[in-house]
Amino acid sequence: MNTDTTIWMPLYIGDLQAKFTRLSSEQVGATLFLMMDFWKNGPIPNAPHILMSVTKLTSPKTKSLMTTLKALNLFEEVNGFIQSNYFTALKEQAIQNQKLKSERGKVAAQARWNKNTSNANASDSQCSSNAQALPKECPSSSSSSSPQRQDDKNEAKPINRKWI
Repeated sequence: MNTDTTIWMPLYIGDLQAKFTRLSSEQVGATLFLMMDFWKNGPIPNAPHILMSVTKLTSPKTKSLMTTLKALNLFEEVNGFIQSNYFTALKEQAIQNQKLKSERGKVAAQARWNKNTSNANASDSQCSSNAQALPKECPSSSSSSSPQRQDDKNEAKPINRKWI
């Protein structure tokens, strides 16, 4: 499992409310701590002192919580570690979504750059081939600054708006 800690963790309210129905408020909080630790660090060693540290509960309360969470199929013990198929599947989906969005962003950026490059090249070639072009239409390579209209020199004044 990828332990990318930058990925957001979805909380599906309906699912969690259904799973938390038989838990006390203290147990819900401790379960959220377990969920976040598992999300960030992966499988949690099934050692009492580590589980107590993660859940912020006493030893008897931690043992009781872990028994309940295993019965709810929210967490399970595998090879000395506390794991969750439920959260593993959610994290894999979140990572896939992040990769998909990243790829889409890269494709969109590349398309934008290619479009801007092709537009700039087209306007440059159009200006250089048109000897009759007006200075306003084509930038001059010889002048370092273009003439500004009087309106452009004035600073923009904020518009006062009343929000109701």
